[in-house]
Amino acid sequence: MAFNKYNYYLKSFSNAYYQQNYFSMSIQHLCISNLSSNDINHNLLHPEIILNTNNRKACIERLKKLFSMASFTKNNQDTKNAAVLIPLCLHDNELGFLYTLRSKTLSTNGGQVSFPGGIKDNDDENYEMTALRETWEELGIPNEKVDVWTSGNFIGRKDVNVMPILGYVGEIDLKKLKINHREVEEAFVVSLKHFCDQKYCRYTQFRTGYTLPVFLKEGHKIWGLTALITHMTMCALIPDIYRHKLKFLRPIEKITGDKKVDKLFT
Repeated sequence: MAFNKYNYYLKSFSNAYYQQNYFSMSIQHLCISNLSSNDINHNLLHPEIILNTNNRKACIERLKKLFSMASFTKNNQDTKNAAVLIPLCLHDNELGFLYTLRSKTLSTNGGQVSFPGGIKDNDDENYEMTALRETWEELGIPNEKVDVWTSGNFIGRKDVNVMPILGYVGEIDLKKLKINHREVEEAFVVSLKHFCDQKYCRYTQFRTGYTLPVFLKEGHKIWGLTALITHMTMCALIPDIYRHKLKFLRPIEKITGDKKVDKLFT
């Protein structure tokens, strides 16, 4: 895949979080490039295959490319820097990602699905430590249990720059997590197999011209930056199986007489 093939699209967008015209096409190509049938081979989702050294190395290389494409930092006076952990885990003998549902009492993104993470403290040695500290504070998962694979580049959104950190946290028993209910309402795991099932995959196209993935899981909706990071990670981890595509449709201009009054997306 020649990523620089799409570089000219970057010039038309000021924020990488909203660079989906360019970004979604690149990820889409990466995700579907090797597909040969409509049937998913679930044997390829076996933990021994995904966690082996070769696949781990390939995943890291692909993920660094994808994160670099999405990299954008905001440097406003009020901008803060943060990090999130993408917790790859084993649950019920299947690999998946561990998510949190943020407490509705929180002033920022309350009631939304997210990865564990938060703003970097002055005492944090680096952003990896930020992600690990927040994971411990929110879910009680100790640092030594997290096998960090790689870190990404900052992705700017609103008034914060977020650095994704991918790590394997081993086997997870949700009932044994020490959830900090001041910050987290609940924790849940979504299997890789679930993400590969198209009936749970959606996307949202916004009026300003970018597209973001959406995933559904038993009453939960994974969207926004969390869904985008999930999408990138799935593309890097199992590109031959994961087939969710971010479609970008040209806007339809609604015309009344000779006057343009609106733009609609279909």
